[in-house]
Amino acid sequence: MSFVEPGESAEEEPLPEERVADPLQGWRIRRLVRLARRAHRGRGRGAQVLGHLAERAGVSPRRLRLLADAWAEGGRSGIVALGPAPPEVDQAAVARLDGALEAWRRRHYPLEALRWDAWRNRLTVWQLVVGANRRGEAGRRPLCQFRLTPDGRWHLYRKAVQGEWWPVPVMGRHAEQGADSCLEAVRADVLGVFWHAPSPGLDSPELWFDPDHRH
Repeated sequence: MSFVEPGESAEEEPLPEERVADPLQGWRIRRLVRLARRAHRGRGRGAQVLGHLAERAGVSPRRLRLLADAWAEGGRSGIVALGPAPPEVDQAAVARLDGALEAWRRRHYPLEALRWDAWRNRLTVWQLVVGANRRGEAGRRPLCQFRLTPDGRWHLYRKAVQGEWWPVPVMGRHAEQGADSCLEAVRADVLGVFWHAPSPGLDSPELWFDPDHRH
């Protein structure tokens, strides 16, 4: 998903040939926020209402649910987190999360093989898996992802079975939300979307190491 602020031009992002272009590509953020708020309110009135809204907006119901969940997770900041990863980020904040992750791993999961890597405003945590595929090769599964927005808020994401990263509500859109709250949500995993989430297929490219992977 890509959007632009008023006065800016839409950023063109290359898409693999097998993927369909995002129908929300190039939407201004204020328009996305309005649509997300309407989807969030309409969701409580039933799937039919949400379906009509998606049809009028020219997007799929699933894409509309993604917007609604992003709004519920972080309001306008949650919608910003859905956008493309900005090239300029608060490196000090990313470094602090890196240190917090290491302390969190040592305290709660000393025996778990966890690794993480940072790319722009996103830090992705991987759970290493030994002998998980049919060839007995070692690989990794995506555990969670943290995204930092310019307002200093950390947003927590899970990997959906369909392959996209999906926002996970932690503190609610009206509360301040830091990295510690996100880490605790991953540890507690109340909804079973992290440690007990269905993994991609055994031979899925999402599971195996890819040195050229971008998040």
